[in-house]
Amino acid sequence: MSVQLAVAYFDAQTRYFPVSAHHGWRIDAMSRCLVIGRGLPRTYVPLDRVESFTVERNLPTSTEARPCQQPS
Repeated sequence: MSVQLAVAYFDAQTRYFPVSAHHGWRIDAMSRCLVIGRGLPRTYVPLDRVESFTVERNLPTSTEARPCQQPS
């Protein structure tokens, strides 16, 4: 199962960052950033303008392969 971080900013924007099961995420207190990924490339999200963030299940999009369902 894949997840994503939904980051809500103070200016009413919400951005979504996919998180793979192998790389994860963490909060770096020294730089005040949310760090997504462990290897390279990493994504840094500064927490200065962040109101909140949540971990959500990443639903498949229409471009991803899904199993076909037979009509009944």
